[in-house]
Amino acid sequence: MSKNKSIIRDLEKQRAEFAYEKVEEFVSENGKSSKKSKEYKSYVKKIPSLIQTNGLAATFAFMYSKKGTYEVIYKQVEKWLKEERKIKKDEEELIRWMINLPSPEYRRVTNEVMGLFVWLRRFAEGMIEKDEDGEEKEE
Repeated sequence: MSKNKSIIRDLEKQRAEFAYEKVEEFVSENGKSSKKSKEYKSYVKKIPSLIQTNGLAATFAFMYSKKGTYEVIYKQVEKWLKEERKIKKDEEELIRWMINLPSPEYRRVTNEVMGLFVWLRRFAEGMIEKDEDGEEKEE
């Protein structure tokens, strides 16, 4: 196997581990069938479409303006990007950093965030309970 494929596989594994940890943490705090968990699941499914339609910075500016579950997801992505050393300064706010990125880096970060949301969505679908008819349960 080429070194490049190994690096990509390692990055996917790291994304998966991080996403599993964050979804599990959210579900353990809020419950598998809570309204908040249902909201979380809905948002992690919806955010990639928002990114494709509106762009990364516009979507995260929207999330930055919100409280509650959007704020949690915003902070989770910020933590991932800081752990991956995409955001160099630990004290820099995610949205400020995003809007100042040069175009090539902005595209790379967009792809990275979209890759993370693939895993967040998968784990949210698996960890958050559904009713018999396939709908998420509410408390």
